Amino acid sequence: MAKSKIVIIGNGFDRAHNLSTGYTEFLSYLEDNVVEFEKKSESHYHQKSINGEKHSSNTYFFNSINEELDPWLCVNQIPNTLNFELNVKPDKSSYLFNFLIKDKHKQGYWSNLEQQYFHVLKENVFKNLSSASSEKNIRSDFSNRVNIINKEFEHLKKLIDKYLSEQVELKLSSENIVINKSIDKLLFDYENVKTYSKIYFITFNYTSKILDHYYKILKESDDNNIYSIPPIHIHGKLNDPDNPIIFGYGDENSDDYKNLELTLDNNLLIHFKTFQYLRTNSYQKVLGLLEENRDIDIQLIGHSCGLCDKALLRTIFQHKNVRKIESI
Repeated sequence: MAKSKIVIIGNGFDRAHNLSTGYTEFLSYLEDNVVEFEKKSESHYHQKSINGEKHSSNTYFFNSINEELDPWLCVNQIPNTLNFELNVKPDKSSYLFNFLIKDKHKQGYWSNLEQQYFHVLKENVFKNLSSASSEKNIRSDFSNRVNIINKEFEHLKKLIDKYLSEQVELKLSSENIVINKSIDKLLFDYENVKTYSKIYFITFNYTSKILDHYYKILKESDDNNIYSIPPIHIHGKLNDPDNPIIFGYGDENSDDYKNLELTLDNNLLIHFKTFQYLRTNSYQKVLGLLEENRDIDIQLIGHSCGLCDKALLRTIFQHKNVRKIESI
């Protein structure tokens, strides 16, 4: 029986190619690109430009989306330095950003941000339900908190989209892509490749240029139509309005998720991936691959298999046609 392989690509793939696709780089970008200094002497620096406006002696509001002042975030200059720290704007109601900034050194990965969104959402919802003094107060405060958290998360998604589009993807071209030798050896192992009738790529990344670069080379050397389908961007693709990025939580089998469902408030579920998958046909393409191929090997490259992708990965890993799973 002809075998097929599905290669699942995660953020570790981009990181292996020296792309700044981590939360730490994203945070540094926000902090380091508000104020530009010019050196005047050995010990004196002059403030050359501001990407926004100065609010107080050490607080700056900065332009983020569409060159408008960010509605939630600002930067504070660290005393006696030229360095800045991200913060929530004074007098701005915030639940998510306050939590993320407080724990910023614990994030590391985009999936951690998604998990923290779910944590902040459920903590505020369940705390609110247990502490409000009346049914009317419960519903009012409950809705207000959920609305603020969702707006913050939507804004965070826009900031990440802008950062990855302008600071990562836009700066890549076929001329400056640096091939990772280990991944190159893995993908171009022709003794292994010829054991499969079909090889497919499912990427969880928003970026596309590096994977497209590999796929183009593989396709050009493909005499047996093994690579017949371009990579499927299951979580969306930068700068593609027909496949917008999916950013949210993806474990709907947890007890906390089921408790959120019991509140009967759809606003609690709008950023869960299960619902976002319905916006495009990418999820159906993945299901189609699983059904159409009877003997499938799964190979993961750079994917951490975190909770935020648990539902989709479970669907893939536990499918009746999957025979083998390996992680690189």
